[in-house]
Amino acid sequence: MLRSSWEPELPDEDRLPLYCMWIRGLCDTGDLDHALTLAERAADELPREADVLIALGNVYDLRGQLTDARDAFVKAIEVDATGSLQHYNLGAVLERLGDESAAEQCYRRSIEVDGDGPTLFEANAALGALLRRSGRLEEAADVYEAYLDEDPLSVEMLVEHGICLSDLDEFEEAIDRFQTALSIDRTHGSGWYNLAITQYRMGQPEEAFASMRNAHESDPNSPLTLAVFGAWTLAQPDADLDKALGLLYGAIDRLAAIDSAHLSPSYASLVSEEVFDALWSRQRYGEAREVARMAGQRDWITAHMLETLNEADHGRAPEMTTFTVTARAQSPSALEHWPEDAHGYTTGFSVLARDEDEARKYSLEYLQSLEPFPQVQFQIEAVRPGNPDEMIRLQSTQLRARGVIGVLAGRAYFRG
Repeated sequence: MLRSSWEPELPDEDRLPLYCMWIRGLCDTGDLDHALTLAERAADELPREADVLIALGNVYDLRGQLTDARDAFVKAIEVDATGSLQHYNLGAVLERLGDESAAEQCYRRSIEVDGDGPTLFEANAALGALLRRSGRLEEAADVYEAYLDEDPLSVEMLVEHGICLSDLDEFEEAIDRFQTALSIDRTHGSGWYNLAITQYRMGQPEEAFASMRNAHESDPNSPLTLAVFGAWTLAQPDADLDKALGLLYGAIDRLAAIDSAHLSPSYASLVSEEVFDALWSRQRYGEAREVARMAGQRDWITAHMLETLNEADHGRAPEMTTFTVTARAQSPSALEHWPEDAHGYTTGFSVLARDEDEARKYSLEYLQSLEPFPQVQFQIEAVRPGNPDEMIRLQSTQLRARGVIGVLAGRAYFRG
């Protein structure tokens, strides 16, 4: 069959499905090199077939070649602008490239070209999520409601709509969405998790704890569920310490096991902060610092975690200035958590300090806390006050914790 898919004498209408079938099969088995070879061959032979161009774009996407994927999806739209899938795929790639405005338009176009429906689930879900992240909750709710008018029994969309309603403080309506979803699928982990969070917001801790337990039973490997359930278990009056710590460390272990290519940094930050807070609140400071160190090594550390550590280590002081610091770390060989062939990285921080010398000092201390190994050499390359938009000049009556307050530029590893 594979030989047949390469046979140029076959009519186009026969070659097209064979190409698409084999490209998808190779992608599903992780053989992306051969998938790319086949997809590029197919695109050369059938340059006016949108399905082939979509398949090519998908292979590029899986390989992390986002600009190539974007170009392939653009060509697919030029060939056939009436297909919803190519618009959605282009939007997904543009969003990952950081162009959220263009991504939003692609998602909306994907929904529009389907006319009276049914519209593409993925486009609706992606548009709703993008709108929620940008704080446009009412617009996101409208997207979810419109899709549920088409498919009122879509469990995933019921849950997404419930999350949005909960964020709008429309708790009763959110509860109704979650319960409807769970009446269809009692083992839906996200449904139970978000029901628990909403019940907690409503001041129903016992109901929330029971729902979170159900979330964990439904999806025992979810890092976020493990983290929150562990934190809530640790906060119980007669806490089972071993169970709570097992859940919390299980969250970190699951997080570390996920391939970074498939892990959202914001999700990882949320899980890390939840575990950090749970440990810190029970005065397990050493363990909390280890979680913060792991998070810092992977650019998952949050402003809240940094502020907590800064207050403990440096205290609060008036008349602070924000400085931007760029730094470089170098090692003769890669550390365990670095890419295999890396010899170092550059990064950037935002630092609250009295002057440049103090900003330099806090930056070095932070870097050394993340990589406390003698073979790693650190260099502060630049320290400058924030520009007018970045500057924070605090009044003398205002106290802030000094130190690194945020990561401005994630680690850029270099080789050789």
